[in-house]
Amino acid sequence: MLFRSLGVGPGDEVIVPSYTFIATSFSVLQAGAVPRFADVNREDHCLSLASVEGLINERTKAIMPVHLYGNVADMDPLLELAKRRHLYVIEDNAQAFGGSYEGRKPGALGDVGACSFCQNKTFTTGGEGGMVTTDDEEVAWRCRSFRDHGYDVRERLRLLEMEQ
Repeated sequence: MLFRSLGVGPGDEVIVPSYTFIATSFSVLQAGAVPRFADVNREDHCLSLASVEGLINERTKAIMPVHLYGNVADMDPLLELAKRRHLYVIEDNAQAFGGSYEGRKPGALGDVGACSFCQNKTFTTGGEGGMVTTDDEEVAWRCRSFRDHGYDVRERLRLLEMEQ
């Protein structure tokens, strides 16, 4: 859902860390895209910028850092690289609640934040669930529509207003 909301799909590639739960790469596959595995830093288990740079090609559409064990990836250089190469940055911040990067909270640093609420996460629903965070209104509306079986939620709400 999240990748499709950004227009990432078949034939595209997304750079993900090689050290993370399998759901990270599966989310890329579910969108029809191909995960490319980057190395992680030994000291924080987060994406290695040098490894990411070596994987970018003409099919790369996004980079997905996973903030792990409370450690937040070194985001400023990653965001700068993404901006230069016109790539989305999709943060997985499920294991970084309470963390910060240069006074900012993970999940609000990149283009989109994704967070699962599985039972072993810091913040949980006791089962399955998740959320997407973004300050891009168009992406937010597309995510809402995917959540609601593909219906255009914005148009649906407009029709409800007209009924009153």
